[in-house]
Amino acid sequence: MNRWSVLTRGSLLRSSIPRSIPSSSSPLCLMKMTPFLRYNSSSSPFGKLTTNPIEEIEKETAKEGNKANEVVKNEDGEVDISSITPQNDEQLIEYYKNQQTKSASKTQPKLEELIHPFKIQLFNKSVSQHGFFKNDQVVTHEGKSYKFHLTPEEIEILEPSIYLQSYRIKSSMKKATVVNRFVRGYDLKTAINQLHFNPKKMATELEKLLKRGLTKSQELGYDEDSMYIAKLWTGSDGEWRKRLDIKGRGRHGVIRHRYIHVKCVLKTGQTKQRLEWEKQQREAKSKPRMYLNNEPLNIKVRPWYKW
Repeated sequence: MNRWSVLTRGSLLRSSIPRSIPSSSSPLCLMKMTPFLRYNSSSSPFGKLTTNPIEEIEKETAKEGNKANEVVKNEDGEVDISSITPQNDEQLIEYYKNQQTKSASKTQPKLEELIHPFKIQLFNKSVSQHGFFKNDQVVTHEGKSYKFHLTPEEIEILEPSIYLQSYRIKSSMKKATVVNRFVRGYDLKTAINQLHFNPKKMATELEKLLKRGLTKSQELGYDEDSMYIAKLWTGSDGEWRKRLDIKGRGRHGVIRHRYIHVKCVLKTGQTKQRLEWEKQQREAKSKPRMYLNNEPLNIKVRPWYKW
């Protein structure tokens, strides 16, 4: 029997006991008759006889919070330093507001600010014509032909990609590198399936990161099936905690609590097709391999022997 059954059972027993109603001639009629109090489940589990203890605790905490937010001053008008909290510190609140305005003003530069708009038009024309960008090819635009060339940095900016960064993870870089090598270069959905059945802890963290990339690709309108992991790396997140490791015979060591982050770059099948085409072009232009040195001689060649 628990406390709830005791409370309800007591109220039911009190309501079941018959009580005599006084007559109209008795002096008790002059007094205001109080109705029978029953269990009311709508307001409080204890009925109307007692107040709700949870509401009282919430009121007390709200009062304490209001008192904590107030800045205490001495008789001379000086502020008591011990009464200043992050909630009532005006200078700190103003500093955070300024930081938010600065971060909002630092917006990502537009594409037209990084690359000339005419190059963007020719890039889109080449992609619509071939399905992916072909460098050093003739592109026709508005009745004119252009032999279009872009640097690797410009191609990196123009091709669609998604940059992902994980949260602070309690692990080491060696453990993360083992999992990163396992799925680097895989298709996005294939990598998520492989990591789902991997028993390692870092596999779960990397799976969460790639799922965020999958939802982001859906929002941007990219083809989910063609997305693949172009780059995947890990690094230290800094501020490692250290503890003393007490050993026997007066020796000791240091226990380091390592924290890392994982970063990833996802790209579409458009990039994969371009890299495959560039590989074919290099193989077609490559000369046959010469196992002997085919460089010119550094001595003067004569048609007779020199004794």
